Amino acid sequence: MSRAFGIDISKYQSSQDGSKKMDFTAVQNHTEEVTFIAARAGISWGYTDPMFRYYWDEMKRIKVMRIAYYVLYFGESALAQMDSLFKMLDGRANFAHDRIALDLEVAGINTRSRITATTQKCLDICKARTGFFPIVYSRASWVNTYLSVANLPTLDWWLATYRKPLLSPFYTQEHDGPPYLPKGVSTYLIHQTGDKCKSIGGVSHYMDYNRWNGEKAEVLRYFGNPTGDILPPENKVLFTAKCIVSALYKRSGPGPAFKVVGNLNLGDIVSVYEVKDGWYRVDPTAQLWCSGKSTYLQRLGDTPPTEKVLFKAQCIVKALFKREGPGKNWKIIGNLIRDDVVSVYEVKDDWYRIESGQDVWCSGSSQYMRKI
Repeated sequence: MSRAFGIDISKYQSSQDGSKKMDFTAVQNHTEEVTFIAARAGISWGYTDPMFRYYWDEMKRIKVMRIAYYVLYFGESALAQMDSLFKMLDGRANFAHDRIALDLEVAGINTRSRITATTQKCLDICKARTGFFPIVYSRASWVNTYLSVANLPTLDWWLATYRKPLLSPFYTQEHDGPPYLPKGVSTYLIHQTGDKCKSIGGVSHYMDYNRWNGEKAEVLRYFGNPTGDILPPENKVLFTAKCIVSALYKRSGPGPAFKVVGNLNLGDIVSVYEVKDGWYRVDPTAQLWCSGKSTYLQRLGDTPPTEKVLFKAQCIVKALFKREGPGKNWKIIGNLIRDDVVSVYEVKDDWYRIESGQDVWCSGSSQYMRKI
């Protein structure tokens, strides 16, 4: 799958005095199509990027998908900042097709709780005024340090992950992707792949490059297809599955040799779009795969096999590991806690298989389990 190409820009892509402006015809004629552009609208409530209006009009002229991004200051009023943003966009943005992104990267001296609260207020204001939550720009390390993702709604993430930069004036190639994901985030919308890439139409030497999590059709679909292009059908969901282990890696391809890019947690339910060699693709556009082994993921809607219960047993210790096989050398995939009662379907070498049709085992030693 090819990832659609985009750039993000600010006043630095034009001359300091504004006499030499970024050339959008060069963007339009670029060898690889620039499908979307994010232009900086402003910072906090007191600064408007002096090139934003020109950029916004030129982006419309060359018919790219438009994102206005806005840098938040978390010690300032969320309402004042959002009022400033929407004044900039008043009469210029059509939210049937245009989108907003909030730039989260300037923590200052603010606490995690303050940063999370200000972010939430800004998200709510944007949704009330546009009908949807904005895109959120940041990077995994920053989010993990300063933001409580669990307290936020499900969001569309624009995440930066780069290669190690070459010395100036050399250009650095784009990161192959996917980006590093923050804890609690399972996928991404946009990957900012580099900040020292060759400028396209800009006065600046460098430019930020970005890749969409999907092809051009997915970009157009996200922006409400303003061009009226005939789009291919969306990926069909084959079935849904539930994670039945404490944690299950997401990888960048169908196999254990591929890079780990995230994880599922116990109880997470995912849609499956492709099955390959016993692995499930769990994202409609991205190469995000999980092992489809029945001891890890349970297909929902499947009729479980009927197995005879030999007896029931109760855990009598504070915690007891569940394992993939009958022995302490097998991988740990969860645990029982004191007073948990389980059905036992098979006994082997004093180990109990405690899931019907699945290899989930625990020790049956009398010091850990009691038959009831």
